[in-house]
Amino acid sequence: MRSLVFALIALLTSLAVQAADPIGRVKRVSGSVWVDRAGQSLAVQPGMALQVGDRLRTGADGMAGVTLADDSLLTAGHNSQLLINDFQFNTSTHEGGMLATLSRGSLHVVTGLIAKKTPEKVNFKTPSVVLGVRGTEFIVDVPEGRE
Repeated sequence: MRSLVFALIALLTSLAVQAADPIGRVKRVSGSVWVDRAGQSLAVQPGMALQVGDRLRTGADGMAGVTLADDSLLTAGHNSQLLINDFQFNTSTHEGGMLATLSRGSLHVVTGLIAKKTPEKVNFKTPSVVLGVRGTEFIVDVPEGRE
């Protein structure tokens, strides 16, 4: 019984550490940009760490460039809203997966190491479609009124 309790504590600790690990960083910011995290809206600055579950929002004058841990580059345009639903990356094997949702605006994507190894595990959702990655660079656009 005691070993089961210790195993459960170790598992929960591991999950808590993984949840808090940054999945990437904001590299460039222009204009109004926020991250919604755990019920708070935070002004974004270059160098800010991002986590799974973060929602990146840009204003009418805002743009943001993000580099993820697998070297994927994401650039959110004006009036965009991007949720990082899931991101896992093993730096040794380059295995992992990613799911992000663009609910409005535009997103320029240059895929990283996960897509090179297993492109089928990199997906982007919009209100009308789920995009599976098969190329290395693309733009996703959700026109106004499609949110």
